[in-house]
Amino acid sequence: MNQENYHCSFTANNTVKEAFDSITRVSEWWTGNLEGSSNNLNDLFTVRFGETSSLIKIVEWVPDKKIVWQVVDCHLHFLKNKKEWKDTRLLWEVLPDGDATQVRMTHIGLVPALECYANCKDGWNYYVKTSLFELLTRHKGRPDTDKAIAREKIDMNRPAPRAVADPETGLILATVDVALPPQRVFRALTQASEIEHWWGAPDVYRMTQWIADFRVGGRYSVVVVRPDGSAYPASGTFLEIDAPHKLVHTRKYEWDHPVLGRRETTIAYRFDPLENGTRVTVRHEGFVGCEAAAYEHAEGWVRVLGWLDAYLFYQFYFPKN
Repeated sequence: MNQENYHCSFTANNTVKEAFDSITRVSEWWTGNLEGSSNNLNDLFTVRFGETSSLIKIVEWVPDKKIVWQVVDCHLHFLKNKKEWKDTRLLWEVLPDGDATQVRMTHIGLVPALECYANCKDGWNYYVKTSLFELLTRHKGRPDTDKAIAREKIDMNRPAPRAVADPETGLILATVDVALPPQRVFRALTQASEIEHWWGAPDVYRMTQWIADFRVGGRYSVVVVRPDGSAYPASGTFLEIDAPHKLVHTRKYEWDHPVLGRRETTIAYRFDPLENGTRVTVRHEGFVGCEAAAYEHAEGWVRVLGWLDAYLFYQFYFPKN
């Protein structure tokens, strides 16, 4: 089998029949928003996560051994290709392992080249290795049901990122409402593993080599890499750290930016809790006399906050923990 396909497994002190039956109880470990039946060969069922949905058909059924689901159709509303899961298959295998049972799941067609892979991987790790495992071992899983009402509210009311520039004062203000609490947003903006994952896009640029001495007065550096491989380093100093409420640092390009040069600017993030998430406000100062740079960076912040919003919305749909 192609090793690139997403795969996970766990072992539990249950019988193969108990494990097999638990997989079929989809609403108890994946999502309570389920329509149809998931108990027999040729059954069709739909799972929904807010605007996202997948229609699944059971195409193979070997009792107490194996189940194969085929994604007949889907609408993954947060992806560019909303049909990315269509025609993929989910292979479930239940195997005796001494006095225990091993459950294996392979999502055939969910490979690293897909936009969804990293975040869907996190989701499956949670729903299979945590929620399904706990349904087996503790008789209660952790399906998506508990988040459904909050998600619908967020789906309907999330405004698009926005930014304005005032060249006279050299100030840019940008804001976005995201779906997770301030602590989670703060982490996304301060940890290398997070920043390098979400900040950028393959056809625009990527943030790489993020290194930070995360303390007031500490320095950080990062290298922006464009699709053609050209690299553009930047660096700065942390001026204020008040987790998870505020973060302030300077930024200077270590190359001759065409409309800003190597001028040092200051970026302040504020994280205000909302009923269903966080309002992120960015105050970027230092553009007096650089009107073109101010407008260019305002557009850039709309793009960056859009990436942050999408990344955190992935985490809301597919929680890691």
